[in-house]
Amino acid sequence: MKKLSLALLLVVSLTLAACGGEAATTAPSTDNGAATSAPSTGGGSSTLTIDAAAGGTLAFAATAAETTAGEVTVTFNNPGALAHNLVIVKTGEEQAAVDASMASAPDFLPPADKALGHSKTIAAGASDTFTVSLQPGTYSFICTYPAHYAAGMKGTLTVK
Repeated sequence: MKKLSLALLLVVSLTLAACGGEAATTAPSTDNGAATSAPSTGGGSSTLTIDAAAGGTLAFAATAAETTAGEVTVTFNNPGALAHNLVIVKTGEEQAAVDASMASAPDFLPPADKALGHSKTIAAGASDTFTVSLQPGTYSFICTYPAHYAAGMKGTLTVK
């Protein structure tokens, strides 16, 4: 049922975006500031929502997120005033991903060998969803748009 709801939300979001309306978003971060995560039924899959900070801030709304191992459907919401992306990388490989992303202007996304998964680079008010397979461990999530990571747009993703 959750997969059907997620698919319906994605279809509605894409339809609204194509028509020039604002994309629908999923639940914002929880009361403690951590990004939201919810397990799905069956098959070792879960969902994760990470938001950029509102306004022109070069930050994520939360600097920590947690999810379960397996296939993770990640929704990235950008309520801010600037373009952003969300890139999941192995801890310690953040700068290599940022450096590699510079060759892919105007999207500034790293190549597959530098990232485990990533959203598209999205404008203010937009959302994007992608799926990534993650093993238990600690990862980083960053924005590779020029100067955003250097300004502090990063967080820690714990996978259990």
